[in-house]
Amino acid sequence: MDKKINVFLFFIFVLGFPLAYMLMPKAEKSENEKRKLATFPSFNSKEYLAGTWTKQVDKYIDDHFPFRSSFISSTDYFHAAKGFQLKNSERVVVIPKRSNKSQSESEDTTKNQMAFLDEFEEKYAGSMLIIDGCVYPMGGGSPAMSKYFAEMVNEYARTFKGVRVFSAVAPLSSAFIPVEKYAHYNSQNKRTLLAIKNNLKDGAIFCDVFNELNEHSNTKLYFGTDHHWKPLGAYYGYVAFCKAAGLEAVPMEKMTKKVKYNFLGTMYQHTQDPTVRAHPDTMEYWVPKVQTEAVKFGPYNTDKPSKTKVFYESSSGGNTYSTFLGGDEPLIRIQTGIKNGKKAVVIKNSMGNAFAVFLVNHYQEIWVVDLRYSKQNLTKIIKENNINDIVFAVGMYAAMSKGTIGMMRRLTTQSGVYVPPPAPIEPNPSDPVLTDSLNAE
Repeated sequence: MDKKINVFLFFIFVLGFPLAYMLMPKAEKSENEKRKLATFPSFNSKEYLAGTWTKQVDKYIDDHFPFRSSFISSTDYFHAAKGFQLKNSERVVVIPKRSNKSQSESEDTTKNQMAFLDEFEEKYAGSMLIIDGCVYPMGGGSPAMSKYFAEMVNEYARTFKGVRVFSAVAPLSSAFIPVEKYAHYNSQNKRTLLAIKNNLKDGAIFCDVFNELNEHSNTKLYFGTDHHWKPLGAYYGYVAFCKAAGLEAVPMEKMTKKVKYNFLGTMYQHTQDPTVRAHPDTMEYWVPKVQTEAVKFGPYNTDKPSKTKVFYESSSGGNTYSTFLGGDEPLIRIQTGIKNGKKAVVIKNSMGNAFAVFLVNHYQEIWVVDLRYSKQNLTKIIKENNINDIVFAVGMYAAMSKGTIGMMRRLTTQSGVYVPPPAPIEPNPSDPVLTDSLNAE
């Protein structure tokens, strides 16, 4: 009898997984891994003979293995639970530089990854500090680099006379590491942002975001699993802007509070650390009680807008931060029920998403421009729409990079017209073949 039971269980195990594999629905992407899952390849005799077709099939099977997500999650929790977890347990994780992807891979993943791309995730390589399941970058910017960002802001102030220009740069989460021996990162963040203030001129206005956040550093202002600030941190950044702009910030209790759970963001994706996986973020956020209507545009010109929303309530999992503006779009126009005629342009990277949504409390119209993806001519938008205020609402990484500073500068001069890349020149079979004389036989 025991042998029959063993044989029965064996066949259940052997046949059960293939049946589960065939019958279970197949997901198109992994929210936790923030990537598109493999699709079953169409048969190609050349690829089959070369062995690449079977490799694609193997990848498809690996990505759609029954209960794969549950196995991955349980493995992380198992590793995190082993041994004793010490208070303020810490270690440093080094993130290597990423290898360049092939053109086909880049084109295949661009649409799926749009909500997550920014200069931190694409280019960051270096050390991260993990303390009690929270990840912090090890750095605080560079006061020497601040002058380059400030000069770009000054150019806007000189170019657009009669338009107020604000610098509202957010510090890094390293400014608020809750361990005394890392307090020097707080000072470094402060010096970097004060250097921006000291280099602003031509009427450009400084928003003291660091000081406002520092006064509330007894609360958690940044995510532990993601490099963005929490909506609470973004709110205090908004308060700092209001103080500089002569506006009265709307208290949080006069907005609608909402909560989302189990957010594992970019820092977890970088480190894949089990202790970070075991401490997902909870995101509390506040929705202004203001009527809004929003449209988004593609990267070029402002034709053919499509409807979008200021808050995407359905965003969850690894997409949780995309609650704000639906992620990163090249250009968004928000019109509100505040009929005061005031209009603003917010130039931002992803850090500015959670900040920009608070401005619906004060402006009739807001243009949100992503410095990385917008190819529109910003000068045209500012002049044709009689913009009153320009706000640079970026994270410190954008303010510390000559590359992203150049992107912000070019927003005012780029044409807004798509120019296709030149077609590759096909070699002429009749042309002579040139050889390197050093290698010629």
